[in-house]
Order: sequence, then C-alpha cells, then structure tokens
Amino acid sequence: MPDSSFRHCVLLIIDGLGDLPVAELGDMTPLEAASTPVLDRLAAEGLYGLVDPIVPGEIPNTHSGTGMLMGMLPQQADRLHRGPVEASGAGRVLSPGEIALRVNFASIERGADGLLVTDRRAGRISEGTRELAAVLNDIELGDGVRASLWPTDQHRAALVLSGPGLDAHISNTDPGDSRMPAAVLQCKALRPEAEFTANKVNLFVELAYQRLKRHPLNIARKKADKHCATGIITRGAGAHFTLDNLLHRFGLTAAVVSGCNTVLGLGRIFGFTALSDSRFSATVDTDLDAKIATVITALDDYPMVFLHIKAPDLCSHDRQPLAKRDFLQRLDAALEPLLNSGVIIALAADHTTDSNTGFHTADPVPALIWQSPVAATGETVSFGESACRTGTMQRQFSNAFLLRLLKMMGCKVEAV
Repeated sequence: MPDSSFRHCVLLIIDGLGDLPVAELGDMTPLEAASTPVLDRLAAEGLYGLVDPIVPGEIPNTHSGTGMLMGMLPQQADRLHRGPVEASGAGRVLSPGEIALRVNFASIERGADGLLVTDRRAGRISEGTRELAAVLNDIELGDGVRASLWPTDQHRAALVLSGPGLDAHISNTDPGDSRMPAAVLQCKALRPEAEFTANKVNLFVELAYQRLKRHPLNIARKKADKHCATGIITRGAGAHFTLDNLLHRFGLTAAVVSGCNTVLGLGRIFGFTALSDSRFSATVDTDLDAKIATVITALDDYPMVFLHIKAPDLCSHDRQPLAKRDFLQRLDAALEPLLNSGVIIALAADHTTDSNTGFHTADPVPALIWQSPVAATGETVSFGESACRTGTMQRQFSNAFLLRLLKMMGCKVEAV
C-alpha cells in the first residue's frame, strides 16, 4: 500500500496539446476553439500558466518532454535515446553491449539512386505489423551480429542489435518529415568506432526492403489500394542506460496509464508500473472512459498516476486541427469523474505540435494544477494558450512544475 502521508495526484500528459493559431479555427488554437468546461473550471479554481518542456528555444520530442514531466533529472537528459525506450515499451530490456533503434514501417520504393520513402508511416498502418516483423526476427548480419524487430503500435517498432563491437553513435536513416518522396538516408558513423554498426544497420535496411516488398500482406494491401509497408527507417539509436528519478528521491511510487508504447517504455525504465489495456490506443479511437477508470483505481495504490493521451499530437502531425479540437472536447468530458476523486489534478504536455505544419515547435505548453476541496472563485477562464500567457502560475520549466506538484503532495521540496 502507498504511504498515506502523501496526497495523491494524477498528472495528465496530453501529447502535443500546445498549438499555434489556425486560420480555419478563426485564428484560435484547437484547444482555444474547443469547448472545455472541465478544464476551464480546473484553471479558474486552481493555477494555470505556461510550461517550457525543456528550455526556451529547444524543440522537445515525446520521450524527452514526457521524461521531464515523469521525473527525469535535467542533467541526465542526454542519456535518453528513443531506441531503448521503444524497446522497453515492447518488453525488450537491453543488456550491456546491445543497442536499439526506433523504427518506422514505411512505404518505400527502389529509385535510380537507392531507396525512396513515399510515406514515412505507411499510412499509419494499424494491422499486420506483427506478421511483417516476423520475417525480420533473429536475422544474422555477419560477424556475430544478430538483429530482431519488435513491433509496438501502428507503424512503430524497435530494432535490437546484439553482438560484439556495437556502438550506438550512428546517424538516422529516417529522412524526417521532408517533402516526399525522400531518400532513405545512409546510416553513418558519428565516431570511427561506430562504422561497423552503421554498416550493419544499412545491411538490415536493405534486407528489410527485400523481404517486405514481396510479403503477402503487402501484396494484399496493394490490391486494396492501401499504403504498403515495404521497408523500414531508423532513428534514435541508443545503448543500455539507467536513469535516476525525482519521485524515487522522495520515496514515491507511480503508475503510468497509456496506450502509447513509447510512454509505457519510459515508465518501465523509471521503475513505474505500466498499466495498459486492449481498449487503450495511441489514436483518437482510444477508450477515454476506460483510461480514466483505470487511473481512479490506480490512485488507491499509487500516490502518483500519470495518464498519457497521444491523439492530439497525431492530429497535429496529420494537420487536422478540427479533429484535434473535437478530440479535446471528448477528453474534457471524460475527465469529469476525476473531480470527485479527492486528488490533486495536474495537466501539462510534452511539447507543442503545430497543426499548420505538422511539426513540433519550441513554444511553451499550457498547464494547470487543481486540488480539492476548493472554494468557488467566481473567476471565468477559457483555458488555452492565450489565457495561460497571463495566468496565475508563472512560466516555468517542466522540472519546476513537477517539483511544485511534489511539494503539494507533501514531499519535502526545499524550493520551487
């Protein structure tokens, strides 16, 4: 049982919550355009303002922005790499000497000068990826190096390399969200000792294309006029690592509720309990009511429960601001049961994702903290980016935001 001396808290991490004004929403952001009476109430009765996920001017990604909110120490942020996090989410814990890379199944074609990516996410493929990964499991790459692909959610997977002489200081083969088609990049060594590893990754990328392009699932998808997952692209290589965590320093246990493999992987790396369910996903189809019910149950056993919601980020990446607005309205309605749970409710985000461009930005994110019981203030707040610029909570780093929460929970935090 948890230590009863701590007040319990749920921290909502809304992936890509922050946004920029969108013309089709009357120059409002999706959050500002959404009807969010619950969030408006929480802000009016609590504290609200802006939070910088990393530092001003630095563009976060999911694992770094989320990691900071979940207690990663700022001085250890450079240890965190996406590949090992993705592998952890798939249940594959790295051993010393192994490396892992984050992988996308992608639509790839053979061009005159090499492989070309026509869709980085193979149309966000959501079925059949385990069958695709099966033909890329336990591949011998020579010199004692073996490779295995671990599918996670949608187009995402983790590539784990095992064997002697591996070095994670290698570049990405993923061309990023540039104009398509774009060349699959050659994996290159970032230091001389990593050239061996880079060559093995390039070999695996080529083998993956050869095996996936003729896979029966892709043949069927082509006949059905669907995007084919005919290859892979890689990024975020990393080796085995360990991280300290603020929550452990204060003797707190925590649970993570999510349908996103990356965030579940982070939770496991931090030693938190990862709670997922077949009803949870990283898309707009996720069962929000089931997630909230799981959070409320988990609060009986854990002082801190993190609830991660991925869908707003996906809507922004796909440049669908109306869909993001509509999802945020659904999310707001689903939060109501938390109001009677008697716990501290906090909300923040890992980064801002611009629905106009589909890219992450360095802008701060809207955030709030609410605790019951509260007295009605009579103040009216329309929670969103504009309101948070002049909110009741000073702009701060996410590390300071988390420390503020921990102090409210009863932890002996010296300063915030």
